[in-house]
Amino acid sequence: MKTNLIIVEGLAGSGKSTTAATIADELSRKSKKVVCVDEGVSEHPADYADYDFPDFETEREKILEKWQSFVQSADKDTIYVFNCIFLQNPMCETMMRFGMSEEESRNYISEIAEIIKPLKPVIIYIDQPNVKLAIDSVLDERGNDWLKAVIDYHVSQGYGKQNNLCGYDGYIKCLEERRLRERNILRSLDIEYYTICQDLKVEEFVELFKSVGWKCPSIEQMDLAIKNSTKSFVVRHKEKAAATINWLGDFGMHWFMKDFIVREEYQGQMIGTLLYRFSENFIKSTLKDNQKVCIDLRAEKGKEPFYQGLGFRIMTENVTGSGMEKMLER
Repeated sequence: MKTNLIIVEGLAGSGKSTTAATIADELSRKSKKVVCVDEGVSEHPADYADYDFPDFETEREKILEKWQSFVQSADKDTIYVFNCIFLQNPMCETMMRFGMSEEESRNYISEIAEIIKPLKPVIIYIDQPNVKLAIDSVLDERGNDWLKAVIDYHVSQGYGKQNNLCGYDGYIKCLEERRLRERNILRSLDIEYYTICQDLKVEEFVELFKSVGWKCPSIEQMDLAIKNSTKSFVVRHKEKAAATINWLGDFGMHWFMKDFIVREEYQGQMIGTLLYRFSENFIKSTLKDNQKVCIDLRAEKGKEPFYQGLGFRIMTENVTGSGMEKMLER
């Protein structure tokens, strides 16, 4: 990714902050100069911590000025990694606070996209199809005060009020609609973006298999392989599947990486590393304090250095005995 600006987007609970920090860490490992900034910090170079603007036109003017100032002062040798200020903050304000239409939100976000063009921005959108599941997963961590605040913000004004929404279910409906609008807007913009999703389609699986020269089993087998995987992730560049990783795991002691494919033209661009780290963060999220889990894989010959770079170690026959397999055929 040749860029000076990476922005991680997605709904609450999707893993934006962790992913932004992971990207920054990986870039630093590659000796890149990186500045990683989370949302809501007081000294954000491109955003405000306080969004208490009296009206949208005042807000629009101030935010666009802030973006312009950031672009003008940005260090050309630095990669900036931001969390959620390109889609989330504008959507929360235009849609949730001011009750504006999808087109009005798109026009505003397009203005921001035009301003940041000189930095060759890349958007990483973490898509969480099951919004309620994502929110439920962070409730214990964020607490009742957070939940009451976000429910009130979403249902008492703008879109929530227009649609007579209330309570927790109303908050989820707001987020579900926001997700749809964000995906539509992202597709409409002239900007580089990748999505991390959990909805790998069998046609994409076949395409990725073929892209690296693997012989495909039957469509039926590949469809079953996706459906029966414990967890599957796919990275798409715009609407094109660029990489996938499929896991079998017991949520206790072991996870097995059964498929990891990065389309050839996306290799060497940190796509595979990002996808693996995202998966690893998911597995970590299933652990309780002081628990450990073992991740196993079988690497294609010649790919060992890539996995060693991710922290894996080669297990020799002297350590583990012979790795064995048996193929059955009917």
